[in-house]
Amino acid sequence: MDPELVTWLLELQAKEAIRDRLTRYLRGIDRNDPELLQDTFWPDALVDHGHSRFRGDSIGKIFPSTSKHATHRQVHYLMNLLIEIHGDEAISEAQALYCAETERNEVAYLISRSVRYIDRWDKRDGQWRVFHRTVAESWNKLEPIVERFPNPEGMIYAQPDRSDISYQLFELARKGERPPLRIPDEEENEKNFHHARERLDSAGFGFKTPR
Repeated sequence: MDPELVTWLLELQAKEAIRDRLTRYLRGIDRNDPELLQDTFWPDALVDHGHSRFRGDSIGKIFPSTSKHATHRQVHYLMNLLIEIHGDEAISEAQALYCAETERNEVAYLISRSVRYIDRWDKRDGQWRVFHRTVAESWNKLEPIVERFPNPEGMIYAQPDRSDISYQLFELARKGERPPLRIPDEEENEKNFHHARERLDSAGFGFKTPR
């Protein structure tokens, strides 16, 4: 095989491993999963927020505790990602958007933050993990929640732990099993569609004039 192609494939493999690790880290924050959080960092890593610094072997314990204390539900989005591979080391810059619901003086607020994770990576025993993270904040916003979208009865809600529906579905897939599916017939499908439209209309949503 062409040596240049081999080099390119190995670099692509390394980048995908790093991307996967970052994605699982954000899932770990949203689901308060200590294992996913801890697997991102080497035990001797440094996580530097500027105002505070943490040891790599403490992340799985500190972050879930802080998150549960400060927020109700949260979601992290991985956005632009730059990765450079240098042998068994790498550096990456990941932009992330963070949204969460919190409460202050018994009033619900929405937190929005844009941050960048600038990570130095080591490959040890075939595994890519962070040995030095610098967290740089771009902006943040706090605004009161004055109204909520009217969700119907039976809505599947995200959960901030392993009771989230995704854990059950992932576990079934790993076992090669499928969840029982109840596919609606045409009549039920049409009925559900009209109920969705009626719910939006009753809440005042939707365009009343042609666009």
